[in-house]
Amino acid sequence: MKTLYLIRHAKSSWDYPELEDFERPLTNRGRKSALLMGTILKELKAAPDLVISSPANRAAMTARMIAGEIHYPLEKIKYS
Repeated sequence: MKTLYLIRHAKSSWDYPELEDFERPLTNRGRKSALLMGTILKELKAAPDLVISSPANRAAMTARMIAGEIHYPLEKIKYS
């Protein structure tokens, strides 16, 4: 049976009003949450065949952090 995980990006920062929405980074809380989600998925033995992320900074950061925790190769993340 296939499993589909849908994950929203972690908490993003509004500290830089000069940045476009696409470029907003994660907050410290967002980074911690992304790592926690990665840890939870690792405990669940999640082993995705494919990770797809928005190329927006906050989404890509979230995807990379989670991928790192579950040992998914960062170079295999597809950005769309």
